[in-house]
Amino acid sequence: MKYIDIIKSTVFTVLLLPILLNASIWLEEKKEGEASCCTSVSEKKAGYKELTVKNGTFKKSKQLNDINGSEAWVRDFDDIILKGKILKDSIEVATPQKGSYHIFFTKRNIENGILKVDATTTRIYNKDADIKESIVKEIRGKTVGSYYDKPPFKELDFEIVMLKPIKKHQINCCLYSGDIAQFKIYYKGTLQKNIPLKAIMQTGWVNEVMPDKDGIVSFEIPRTNYDGIATGKKSSEKMIVEAIYDVNESGEYLETPYSKIKYSMSMPLTFSSSPLEYSSQLSGFYVVIGTTLVLSLGIYYYRRKKKKEPKEIWFDEK
Repeated sequence: MKYIDIIKSTVFTVLLLPILLNASIWLEEKKEGEASCCTSVSEKKAGYKELTVKNGTFKKSKQLNDINGSEAWVRDFDDIILKGKILKDSIEVATPQKGSYHIFFTKRNIENGILKVDATTTRIYNKDADIKESIVKEIRGKTVGSYYDKPPFKELDFEIVMLKPIKKHQINCCLYSGDIAQFKIYYKGTLQKNIPLKAIMQTGWVNEVMPDKDGIVSFEIPRTNYDGIATGKKSSEKMIVEAIYDVNESGEYLETPYSKIKYSMSMPLTFSSSPLEYSSQLSGFYVVIGTTLVLSLGIYYYRRKKKKEPKEIWFDEK
């Protein structure tokens, strides 16, 4: 059995190796109190967000420190698009109002005569910005779902667009296990129906799904690994969806010729355990507590009933 396990492990490693070697890039928002090489914590500007570009896998990722020549954009809930600022090791985008913003990033370089166009997109939420105007938009529902099913971003030739997930619970604000995630893949504004979408989970689970006849890629988000369940904390996991598309097209980029273009795009997502699982755990807890109380009361009254009152015995000494 040990030899079989070794063979299985070797085969899995060989199959996973291309995924590791062709790992996607993705954006990650800088945490509060985290400074970059160019900006100290005290110099952080209000109404702006700073993001780093990661490359690799979740377990073995590294930050891209040289992103010169790249491009970044931010799209707000009014569909207004602004260019982001490329710093030495991060990007800076304007988020003046409270709400959701869609960030796009792309980088180009030539490797072995192939023009590689790597793009990524992510959504961030600014909760600390000015709420004077955004509060009205949130009340009207303008910011709810504003990042779903958008038209293809004109600045990108190749793009993954996320549709509104099909949810299996009562909460509509976030992404949870059990939801049906749906996506579309576009090339130069045209919907593609033969490009597979790959989903890579933080736990290592990988799935590749082809679009249906309508060009929609759908898959159910698997259950989480339940980290933190023992301590009562809700767990969350990360995943990346990515698509790759090769085009036989030659040309020049920065005066360097290429014979082929390889497009790739990724989208990092975070999902949590379904609220229904926690509600069922809570219901089970209430049932156990109630059953214990009923049994305890039953035992108490039973013992009281069985308990005999002491009888007085009188002796006639006459």
